[in-house]
Amino acid sequence: MASNLPADLCGIAEWLAAYSGISTTIIGSHSLKRAVQQRLQATGLGDAAPYLELLLISQDEQQELVELLVVPETWFFRDRHPYAYLRQYLAGLLQGGPPSQPLRLLSAPCSTGEEPYSIAMTLLAMGLAEQAFSIDAIDISRQSIRRARQAVYGKHSFRGVSEAEQQQHFQATDQGLTPHAAIRQTVHFRRANLMVALAELASQYDVIFCRNLMIYLEEAASQQLLASLAGLLKPGGLLIVGSAETGKVPSALFEAIREPFVFGYRRRAAQACPPLLPAAIRSADPAPAAPAPRLPRPAPAAAARRPRLAPAGRERPGPAPATTPVTATPPATTPATATARAPAPAPPTQLQRFALELQRNPYSDAAYLQLAAWMLSHNRPQEALESLQKCLYLKPDCRAALKAMIQLTRQLGQVERSRQFQGRLARLEP
Repeated sequence: MASNLPADLCGIAEWLAAYSGISTTIIGSHSLKRAVQQRLQATGLGDAAPYLELLLISQDEQQELVELLVVPETWFFRDRHPYAYLRQYLAGLLQGGPPSQPLRLLSAPCSTGEEPYSIAMTLLAMGLAEQAFSIDAIDISRQSIRRARQAVYGKHSFRGVSEAEQQQHFQATDQGLTPHAAIRQTVHFRRANLMVALAELASQYDVIFCRNLMIYLEEAASQQLLASLAGLLKPGGLLIVGSAETGKVPSALFEAIREPFVFGYRRRAAQACPPLLPAAIRSADPAPAAPAPRLPRPAPAAAARRPRLAPAGRERPGPAPATTPVTATPPATTPATATARAPAPAPPTQLQRFALELQRNPYSDAAYLQLAAWMLSHNRPQEALESLQKCLYLKPDCRAALKAMIQLTRQLGQVERSRQFQGRLARLEP
């Protein structure tokens, strides 16, 4: 969090980071102050404390605040080089003839639609039929998705677009220019919180554009996002990021493309990336029968007395089952069948047990707390920090997690953050 953030806004900043990954340190405390002040005036609430109470239980209010913090800035064929390389990449992919299945592409975040429509124009200009590809486009902003679906654009969206290109791809309306119907029907828009939505996608994509989002995210959220994108890309698939984001892309998952001004990466073939758990929790099975399931991101929650909050666009989960110690035992065998079976597999490791428990119940704050303790005992403080964040995300009044956070953030040199957790704990004490 920003060091100069007033104490009464710290809870809102923590909610924002947990919900969307957006860092107040990066967007600036002034932006958050201004947005919260606008919402205080709109809701008639006196200060940040009751507003946080409203924010934790109202999906509509969550959306209203996010809309004030997300500023769409895009235009058609922004930074030409990635689109030129996209043509080159797809031409190589299609050398053997048309694919048996339509090409799948993702634009996330898609803002007001200029990027996914530019991708569609690029593919159609290559001679691909409308049925030969499909583009998914996701953004957290309801207003941006509404404008993208309306698909009517003014001069601001055509910076660097020639008159000939406008005539080729657009038709005039009373309000502005709109892409031809053949272009619009290849793009499928969805409003969703990207940090949650990626875990719900079942598609394997050939190409993903994810530009200029990670520059606003906390580091842990950026790595979580990249792991999710790796899990969604086909081996060898193409990822395009923004020019300021290349340092965040892990070489273990992606291989850099040596093309000037493209900022692209190929998905390495030998990795498996469950998107929402620390890397250490992945199964050690070298040849799983099926891909590891993607776990949903836990929904924001208030104190235990408040209802759990599902992220916008999703159904609220039912009450979480009572948490129990994380244990797992190998299935028993009878004497009659033991000799006929292959040797029993090795018992699961402790990390695999945590993974199994969180697959059964991704809303288990107790499991995340136990996982954090294991990470600390094995000198993995950053992963312990992430697990404690998830625990407090599910149970904000968990005293054990708050005490661990106070100690861990102090050890990591995050003095101001440690003080914030001390304040939270003090407010819980009788």
